[in-house]
Amino acid sequence: MRNILLILLSVIVTLVCVKNPQTINIDLFVESKVALWKLLLTFFAMGVLFAFLLKSGKKTKQQENTAAFDQSEDDNQAPKSTLSDEDRDFLS
Repeated sequence: MRNILLILLSVIVTLVCVKNPQTINIDLFVESKVALWKLLLTFFAMGVLFAFLLKSGKKTKQQENTAAFDQSEDDNQAPKSTLSDEDRDFLS
């Protein structure tokens, strides 16, 4: 399912870039002319990178919290044996 969504997203981005070949004037720091498809592709790539960075930061925090929770759980509880008396006799 994920692969299908990635292929669909790639096709949509390609179609948007192909349908916007015109040149636009940008007057941000320096006045320049840029193809609109290059500008759209740049902003799309920046959005993907930003989402990836947010996702990786969230995973790191979750792993730290999970490790701390597991450690506190081990400290508070003594190991419990699930063996019955008959099983212990059989094993010894």
